[in-house]
Amino acid sequence: MTDFNSQGLPISSESLSHFSSRRINTLLDAMEAPARYLEIGVETGFTFFAVSAAFKTAVDPEFLFDVPAAKAENSNSEFHQITSDEFFATRHSEENFDLVFLDGLHTWDQTYRDFCNTLLVTGSNSVIVLDDIFPSDVFSCNRDQVEGMMMRQFMTGDASNAWHGDTYKIIPLIQTFHPTLSYCTIISDGNPQSLVWRSKHPLMPPMNLIKEQGSLNMSSLDYLWFLRNQQSYNLMTEAEALALVTEALH
Repeated sequence: MTDFNSQGLPISSESLSHFSSRRINTLLDAMEAPARYLEIGVETGFTFFAVSAAFKTAVDPEFLFDVPAAKAENSNSEFHQITSDEFFATRHSEENFDLVFLDGLHTWDQTYRDFCNTLLVTGSNSVIVLDDIFPSDVFSCNRDQVEGMMMRQFMTGDASNAWHGDTYKIIPLIQTFHPTLSYCTIISDGNPQSLVWRSKHPLMPPMNLIKEQGSLNMSSLDYLWFLRNQQSYNLMTEAEALALVTEALH
């Protein structure tokens, strides 16, 4: 699927591979070798093939590349053409990945399920990278990509294809239900992405959605809520975020 920067402008596949793999490889370099990498939502593989981990695992319901050729050229990689739910159902909790990139279906419920399953196959020094975590406008966070694009064009005349889904709701869920995790969100040098890791001293104070709402109501976390609570995403430049996580890994 097409990705977009914080202004809603389309990012080419080459550019996407550049900033995503650049961040991921920087984090992998700070980890003990050999590192194990998992990517959920691989599609064309631009990011996956640019990542330099010793062992790599790709998961997507439909790869948009020649899988037999990729297997022949990447002996250190596994390719699973199945859903993320099917993949995690076959994994064992003692099998740890050092870095996981979540870029699958861009709905909060599926992404949160992938996130929770990822916690079961990562260790104390692992890092999780969440893509498309910062919507560019009210239309880009529509759960339906086509509807969001049509509404933008109808309401504003803008034919932009910018779409992130409602994955931004993962951050308040992390704050509410995973208070021992730290996170920060990169907002420079490419598409915004959040980095999550385990920490004895979490950076952000816990959020209690249930206490605030009286019950958990995800539909209330609309775009206006997002605008009012952007600072809770712990916004940083790419350099600041990578330096912070690299230090935490050591």
